[in-house]
Amino acid sequence: MTTVLVLSAIIAVLFLAERLGIARLTRKPSCQDWIRRHRLVHPNTLSILRFPMGILAAALWLLGWHEMAVIWFAVWMISDLTDGTIARNCQLVTERGKWLDPLSDKCLYFPPLLLFAYLGFLPLPWVVALVIIDTIGQFARLLITKTAANMFGKAKTALLTILLSVTALRDIGQLSVPPEGFLVLLTITCTVLAFLSFYCKVIPDSWYANSLTFANFVCGIGAIYYIVGQPRLFPGNQHVVAFMLVFLGQFFDLFDGRLARKYGSTIHGAFFDDIADGTSFGLAIGLLIADVGNLRPAAIVLAVLYVACVCYRLIRFLKTKDAVPPGIFEGMPAPAGALLAGSAILLFHELPLVAHTCVALACYLMVSRIRYRHFARRIWPELPNIFKVSGFVLVLLFVNSRLTGAKYYGTLEVITFTCGLAYALLGIDRVLSRISKSS
Repeated sequence: MTTVLVLSAIIAVLFLAERLGIARLTRKPSCQDWIRRHRLVHPNTLSILRFPMGILAAALWLLGWHEMAVIWFAVWMISDLTDGTIARNCQLVTERGKWLDPLSDKCLYFPPLLLFAYLGFLPLPWVVALVIIDTIGQFARLLITKTAANMFGKAKTALLTILLSVTALRDIGQLSVPPEGFLVLLTITCTVLAFLSFYCKVIPDSWYANSLTFANFVCGIGAIYYIVGQPRLFPGNQHVVAFMLVFLGQFFDLFDGRLARKYGSTIHGAFFDDIADGTSFGLAIGLLIADVGNLRPAAIVLAVLYVACVCYRLIRFLKTKDAVPPGIFEGMPAPAGALLAGSAILLFHELPLVAHTCVALACYLMVSRIRYRHFARRIWPELPNIFKVSGFVLVLLFVNSRLTGAKYYGTLEVITFTCGLAYALLGIDRVLSRISKSS
């Protein structure tokens, strides 16, 4: 255990030193000029240097130098952040670099990933699938114009780094934490992210919005199945899995409208979006409210009221979306209502009065005339990219932890309830609301 803590501390220090040092140095004009004059520290050169480092890390592990392998891998994985910062701050971004950087990442994490799968630490079929998808996606960059990394690809790389580090430290310390199921789920998550990253690069731009809308709809159908069906996966955790699927659908919903405005969509795209939202954020959460309440009359009435409020909210949005300023919602959005109501039902299931009060609050806010800031258009764009990726990665980690370890019971529910309540109170556009009341 001591070795694991020491290695974790070393990696943390290296990461912080690199972030603080490189960010500070590359802002100085003299340092920028020096970097431009020396090709050895150019981003593309650093990417090329990473090519053999994954093989060397795997070789160190096979030789029994496990601690050295972990540090070696961490140093070169951190260098991926270094070349990105240098490229942006020193104006050294190139089209070749957009293809070279992800290739060097794959050369770095493929060898240890395959090694750990061969040794039985990770599920071999999923690792093979991930490698195949990633390889196809890399070579597809030669034929497509969208070569830059997207959010799914960045999250996948971050999660793979965590997966490999945790797997190695778990073996070094002979630990049973986290459980093997967590590593399996994390591998599956990385594989899905690899597919989504590839998919978003090869489809036509006009398909973006409807693809995400369909994904949201599928999440809603899956949530409903977990509530009313007899699922084989996580059979004793149906309510939590259902809510997580709705929560995942919210990420797809976060971007579909934004991408529709940027790249266009089909003529019925807005209608399809409302159908998906009604399924995920309306019907699925309504069934969750009723089922967690053991189908008692009060729970059924509240569930029907909630679904009715969501449907009213969505219909009103279609009719009045041009009557409010851009980036503003009239009434709390349905995804936020689902986040607040669903998390409250799970978190306070033993305190039905508190849970039902939160659901009633969500119902009122959704049908109210209170002006809310559009999260995707007004709040999300203002967040730093590192915060967006880190937040996405942390959410995925908590989801996987919640499904596989009782030790983390309730953590995700607390986080989602806090986020839902925070948006309900702080997402109000107070200036416009005051104007609306005065008029």
